[in-house]
Amino acid sequence: MHTLVKPTTTFLDAVLTPSELKKLSHEELGHLASEIRQEIIHSLAKTGGHLASNLGVVEITIALHKVFTTPNDLILWDVGHQAYVHKMLTGRRDKFGSLRQFKGLSGFISPSESDHDAFIAGHSSTSISLAVGMALARDHFKQDRKIVAVIGDGGLTGGMALEAINHLGHIQKGVVIILNDNEMSISENLGGISQYMKRIKETFFYKDIKEKIDFIEGQLDEARLNPAVWQLIEMVKKEAKGRFDTPGIVFEKLGINYSGPIDGHDVKAVVEALEKVKDKDTPQLLHVITRKGKGYAPAEEDSIKYHGVPAYALEPALAEKSEPRVLAPKAKPKTYSDVFTQALIDVAALDKDVVAITPATAEGSGLVKFSKVYPDRFFDVAICEQHAVTMAAGMAKCGLKPVVSIYSTFLQRALDQVIHDVAIMNLPVIFGIDRGGLVEDGETHQGVFDIAYMRAIPNLTVLAPKDAIELRNMVFTAVKESKGPVAIRFPRDKACAAAELDKLVESKGQTAFEKLDYTSWEILHQPADQVKAANVVFAYGAMVEKVAAILPILKDTHGVEFTFVNARSAKPLDQKMLRDFFAKDCRIVTVEEGVATGGFGAAVLEEASRYRMNQLEQGKNAKAIDISTLALPDNFVEHGARNILLDLVGLSEAALTRKLKLIFQG
Repeated sequence: MHTLVKPTTTFLDAVLTPSELKKLSHEELGHLASEIRQEIIHSLAKTGGHLASNLGVVEITIALHKVFTTPNDLILWDVGHQAYVHKMLTGRRDKFGSLRQFKGLSGFISPSESDHDAFIAGHSSTSISLAVGMALARDHFKQDRKIVAVIGDGGLTGGMALEAINHLGHIQKGVVIILNDNEMSISENLGGISQYMKRIKETFFYKDIKEKIDFIEGQLDEARLNPAVWQLIEMVKKEAKGRFDTPGIVFEKLGINYSGPIDGHDVKAVVEALEKVKDKDTPQLLHVITRKGKGYAPAEEDSIKYHGVPAYALEPALAEKSEPRVLAPKAKPKTYSDVFTQALIDVAALDKDVVAITPATAEGSGLVKFSKVYPDRFFDVAICEQHAVTMAAGMAKCGLKPVVSIYSTFLQRALDQVIHDVAIMNLPVIFGIDRGGLVEDGETHQGVFDIAYMRAIPNLTVLAPKDAIELRNMVFTAVKESKGPVAIRFPRDKACAAAELDKLVESKGQTAFEKLDYTSWEILHQPADQVKAANVVFAYGAMVEKVAAILPILKDTHGVEFTFVNARSAKPLDQKMLRDFFAKDCRIVTVEEGVATGGFGAAVLEEASRYRMNQLEQGKNAKAIDISTLALPDNFVEHGARNILLDLVGLSEAALTRKLKLIFQG
């Protein structure tokens, strides 16, 4: 790997605040755009981050800050991971080396960082709704400010964005919507709206044809032509218009004034277009065509791969030729997402009714592999989490076995559908909940609420595997045995026991599955000493690996030993095992990577309360049961590497060692 050379940034160095942009000519803004791209590539090579999307919005961002004046004018970024340029231009360039690092610059929009960030942004399709609300507040208070929503064509597929457009077209408030059309979200955009966007872009050709025909008409106005020739000219015009959609007609019919499409990498064109619409007191939509990854050839060619990149994954092309070094390929660690997808593929081979659904996260969740094996049984519904869940309910009602692969943070958006459309009718929909637990992206993406909100829903089984083998068997058992909905959550991490799983599959083949009784928990270790055996730790999901790692240290260094249980189901609980331990007057600790409020530990406390009440009603002497819960505190968790965040919330191996020692020795 060669050394990245810091780019020259003459224009960027001069832009300390957005006000400096207003002094630059269009040509100078073009030079600035080039410098910003090189700065992003150089910086992300060290920190990692969202590359392709930010390279695609350089000119749009420059134009926005050239025309509008933040923080008085409000710019609302949908999702927010494409706002790196915005951060650079609003006084945060000197902090870019800390991007996505613990206590550093957030990878998303965050008002706590800057007044120029109008609202927090981590999930898709929210910006237009926010803009409508802010425009109503602006007019109520008679404020002089512009409201701008920047949304991608992927975000536009989300139902919330369409609801907001419907309302905005009705109330006719002055809002500018920038539609950044690059045909991509995390994965390639799909659906009717995406197809409509493609047809609009054909209007470039239509406008060109129309201009040529108009020119010919102008030249022939004074000529004495046969009426049949004029009729032919009119027919050609009509055919051209019929073949190509009138630009933005759908938006116009909904009450949103449409302009475009324009080249989003022509900063002069974007500035001029914004100047035309900025003072309108009715809704305006400016359709801007961009290329994701613009300016970095690998990202332009494969914007999915370069949507988000790890540190040191980027290298600019070398000017000089050099002999390539031949390095032994490194095996990529298998993640829980990989294990889940392969299990789903193997189960689908055994059961033709299994189908997979994802709301625009096929790449991130690993389901692309499934889609290639079973293209007719794979459904990417775009950024439509609610639709994904209710569609799955419809499939299940009619005999299919749908598996919804979804990130924990995105499943929150479809909670009503899980309750109303799946759980009430007790339909056999399986939820593969990826990124369950802490992730590096911060408050908007932490998958720490799912245990609590899933556990509160009747009929729903809530599982978490201790390792790769158990995850595989949970998928199999849920498909083959479950009569109602099942949620299986797993972390964004390398899979524990992945090597052992590979050996198992290698020896027994792809049908190497074992049915689980997931209502029965698993005792992994029990001391011979009965006093120490009365110390009990129930670990849920990914925390089993953490507790297992510290068992030898606690025993050999501190003399602390306990009965260790893999509590693989937060709902239902293993009531028999729990009540056996309750009856023995044990000291119990629960450990989970989720919020304490309403989580797995809370479930054990509730069961202990029921048990004690039952004992008292039978006239027995039942004292309070000693239970400690180790989980996330009641606050949002910032961004940073998972190991750092685990330590921050007291769930790292070091923190657990300290706490368990204190509980059992105290």
